[in-house]
Amino acid sequence: MPDVRLTVNDAVYGGWQEVLIRRGIEQVAGTFELTVTNRWAGQSRMWPIRHGEQCTLTADGAVLIKGYVDDVLPMFDANQHAVTVVGRDKTGDLVDCSAIVQSGEWRNRTLLQVAQDIARPFDISVRAETAVGPAFKSAALQEGETAFEALERAARMRGVLLLSDAHGDLVIARAGAQRIKTALVQGDNVKGGRGTFSMRNRYRDYICKGQNVGFDTSTPEHNAGPQGKAADAGVTRYRPLVIIAEDIGDTQGLKERAVWEAAVRMGRSARPVLTVQGWQHADGLWLPNFIVPVRCPYLYLDQDMLIVSVTYTINERGTQAEIELCRPEAFKLLPVPEKEGGFGF
Repeated sequence: MPDVRLTVNDAVYGGWQEVLIRRGIEQVAGTFELTVTNRWAGQSRMWPIRHGEQCTLTADGAVLIKGYVDDVLPMFDANQHAVTVVGRDKTGDLVDCSAIVQSGEWRNRTLLQVAQDIARPFDISVRAETAVGPAFKSAALQEGETAFEALERAARMRGVLLLSDAHGDLVIARAGAQRIKTALVQGDNVKGGRGTFSMRNRYRDYICKGQNVGFDTSTPEHNAGPQGKAADAGVTRYRPLVIIAEDIGDTQGLKERAVWEAAVRMGRSARPVLTVQGWQHADGLWLPNFIVPVRCPYLYLDQDMLIVSVTYTINERGTQAEIELCRPEAFKLLPVPEKEGGFGF
């Protein structure tokens, strides 16, 4: 069983009886929930942990989360007393708090530079593990939006993901840039699983039109402007979807947009979750945003898949990791064109 320890104000707390830690590419802040009953292991009394304090969570010495204690939930009765401690990465403050930058606008600054300006007051570093694209001609905050809302809006325009690392800093990345050699195999390291496989948001025919197509003031000739088409061979009945593109576009660009829409919707239609014993594979921790081979006949899976999230647990069932997967196409992000005046106007 991993040695899970929470360090708060130089005091180290161990002996947790229930542990839940979650990291994923769809949440910018990793989370944890730790519970201990009776008294701290190795301590003569319950040591106080206060909400709002800085903390570092480790497993066998490796840092998993560095951030703050959000909630402390003590309880007691005639037979026992217990406490549950809940917290998040430092990047949780980007989700909760408003974005405030002195000028509130930028000109000719890259996504990385904008992100660093927004994150700096929170003592959060930002690094890029992929190309961030050209500088924004102009950009501005929208009144009242959170720091993460502003960052996510800018990231969409460059087709990249925003992730947190184990140390609570922000990472600009793309999905599935690295691989894990160890396969997830039913009957071997996979102890159980479940899945959601849905056709609700998939269509057979995708027709993408530019924004200038179809307005009442347009002529019939104008309305018959460029469009792009794509098909999902996995959908056999008539299910069309018309998409209005983010810009005017040409035939080739609109076709690429339609192909992207079909691929992403297909990728997101399958969401298996596999349970493995322990938290590690042959080369280290199971981590999100890695491509992994999957062989699970019961769920009809024999392909490479992207790890969307990992939930690490210790409880009465032992030490396990729940690994949520999807097809890599689901996170093949397409840059959204900038509007005239930049992403903030």
